[in-house]
Amino acid sequence: MAETTQTQNMDEKLLEMITMLSENMDEVKGLLDQVIELKRSGALDSLMLIINKFEEIIQYLFQEPALFRLLALLLDGSIQTMNKLDAQDVIKLKETMQSLGGCMGKNLNMETISNAKPVNGVFGLMSALNDPDIKKGLGVAMQLLKIMGSCTSKKQ
Repeated sequence: MAETTQTQNMDEKLLEMITMLSENMDEVKGLLDQVIELKRSGALDSLMLIINKFEEIIQYLFQEPALFRLLALLLDGSIQTMNKLDAQDVIKLKETMQSLGGCMGKNLNMETISNAKPVNGVFGLMSALNDPDIKKGLGVAMQLLKIMGSCTSKKQ
């Protein structure tokens, strides 16, 4: 008898859920479309990372007020930038930032920076340019400067 009552309750709840879904089908479809677009753009992954690390991030930010202000500026600028990009541009930008940021995060530290050799004069620069990583990095920097120059000379 108790098992029959439990089965009836489950059937009633299931019927109630199906009714609610059928009455709100357009809203549910719209919500799913938005979630799918967030997933495709990579924004959902980023949001989940923030949510999962939220407490740690907040504690760190409140310890560093200057970082908090910088983050606020970056976030505001990022939101305004994202409004100018379509989904594919956002996906490409996210992939680029993840790849470059991940590599730099693993290889960049204060010891590496403090042990950097100074480049003395033109001959020191010419000598440094024998390093293939420096050549590639300089090429990337030049490409970034070219893109920034292009962006400042025309309306985007």
